[in-house]
Amino acid sequence: MQFHCSNCHKMFDAAEAPEACPRCHAEAGLEPHLPVALPMKLFGALLAGVIVSSGAAALIGLFAKSG
Repeated sequence: MQFHCSNCHKMFDAAEAPEACPRCHAEAGLEPHLPVALPMKLFGALLAGVIVSSGAAALIGLFAKSG
């Protein structure tokens, strides 16, 4: 399992929860590295869709006024 040190930002592998970071030897702030959750991915897709559609609507409005 991968762990992330919040002190020095190093990613490292360990079979079980480590007691300290191998780089900076910090004992606190070691967090398991988890994949991105599905709701967060969906929110990112929604946000990207809103930005793209807003840009497209702005361009359509710009060209509709000049034409």
